[in-house]
Amino acid sequence: MRLLTEDEEIKYEISLTPLIDIFCLLIIFFLLTTSFMQLEQDLDIELPKQGKLKVKAPPSKPVVVNVRHLPGGKAYYHVENEPMTLATLTAHLSRTKVRNKDQGVVIRGDKRVKWEHVAAVMGCCGQVGITKVSATVEVDQSQ
Repeated sequence: MRLLTEDEEIKYEISLTPLIDIFCLLIIFFLLTTSFMQLEQDLDIELPKQGKLKVKAPPSKPVVVNVRHLPGGKAYYHVENEPMTLATLTAHLSRTKVRNKDQGVVIRGDKRVKWEHVAAVMGCCGQVGITKVSATVEVDQSQ
């Protein structure tokens, strides 16, 4: 068996170029596939103001239904960052009720929206058997 001398020593090198390319492609992939969800409470809704209230804590992880005002007296229903009609809202609440028997719903209605639209959401909740329904208001700290 022949032994290598110092001059004949084999030098191994690792090329970092493919590693850097893969790393950059992974970063681009994760940036493009990440969904940046906006919290339901961050939507632009003007809540009606109310004096200081003493209320119980809402149920754990309720379904938040946003009722936004549209010109012409119409409303826009929004749940989990998806626009919905009353029919799709009823179906969504029904599926949620099947998964969690003790499900609660929080309605965030714009102060300019007609009460009939908020009542329609309450009707959808009653239709699927959800009894824990609450509405939100903005607490006026000046009173």
